[in-house]
Amino acid sequence: MTARRGLTLSVDLSALRHNFQQIKHYTADSKVMAVIKADAYGHGMLQVARALDQADGFAVAQLSEAVFLRQKGIDKPISVFQGFTDRAQLQQAVRYQLRPAISQRWQLDLLESKLDTGSLDVWLKINTGMGRLGFQPEDVAACWQRLQGLNSVNQSGLMTHFANADVPQHKSNQQQISCFSRIADSLKAETSVSNSAAIMSGLLTQQDWVRPGIMLYGASPLQGRSAEELALKPVMKLQAELIAINPLKKASHVGYGDSWICPENMPVGIVNMGYADGYPRHALTGTPVSINNQRSQLIGRVSMDSIAVDLRGIEARCGDMVELWGDQVPIDEVALRADTIAYELLCHAGRSF
Repeated sequence: MTARRGLTLSVDLSALRHNFQQIKHYTADSKVMAVIKADAYGHGMLQVARALDQADGFAVAQLSEAVFLRQKGIDKPISVFQGFTDRAQLQQAVRYQLRPAISQRWQLDLLESKLDTGSLDVWLKINTGMGRLGFQPEDVAACWQRLQGLNSVNQSGLMTHFANADVPQHKSNQQQISCFSRIADSLKAETSVSNSAAIMSGLLTQQDWVRPGIMLYGASPLQGRSAEELALKPVMKLQAELIAINPLKKASHVGYGDSWICPENMPVGIVNMGYADGYPRHALTGTPVSINNQRSQLIGRVSMDSIAVDLRGIEARCGDMVELWGDQVPIDEVALRADTIAYELLCHAGRSF
């Protein structure tokens, strides 16, 4: 747990392990590459890696993240989604035995240039519809052949990424699966496709590695399905202190822009959490909070260092802790009211502590 000026961010590692077991329930025949990029979505990359001792490997976005994990003693396979950016990084990948994803021709060119020493495993990334990183399907066979002839490469695998897995019925999912499967079957390669949403919806059941991210941390990866429905437990809890209780009269204004007008005489609480602390500035009136296990709501605009909450019918006093998200307040509900996604809230909060 980390804390400052009456704010606390706690990480429940037992909930993390529970969520990991849910992944194994869905993917018993695949190895699990736990995605811990972006400081494990704000949860602390090193502590998450150490807690997930049952994971078969890990995945990060940048080489520097993987090097950090190796230097801290994490010895499981680590895949690097963005691969390497230059020869020096490639040599680091070899030194620390990392598995970069190759998605550009110039990365292949670097691999073909003679390395100082050693070799490594790689992924060949295919753009089957995401349009972000990866080779075009028609170019994969030639790139694959180049990889097979390199002494610097031990094992090669194929990887792609869904663009719409959070909407399982989206037509592009089957199009991407068909494209990827056609290539993988022809090359008989090790494969990795499914993210959290694809795992939970069973979009593709036959693959060597799955790549769960958001579901590890207890948020729902599927539109219209709650984390509770999916038997996921929240890992992060964000709390802040109630620092003032103001008895306001009917028609009193609350916050910037007079965006809330009291409909009656009512107590309004001030909580020392604002957008400078990782709370979403665009959260609307009605965004849920919990005070002493009693659900309430945000009223008015979010300030830099504080928010106002409705205390009608709530037993509370100054010094009480208010849950912004966690066991009582699903982070997906907060994200919906703030017109964002749980991923962003978790990452921003983690960086603020």
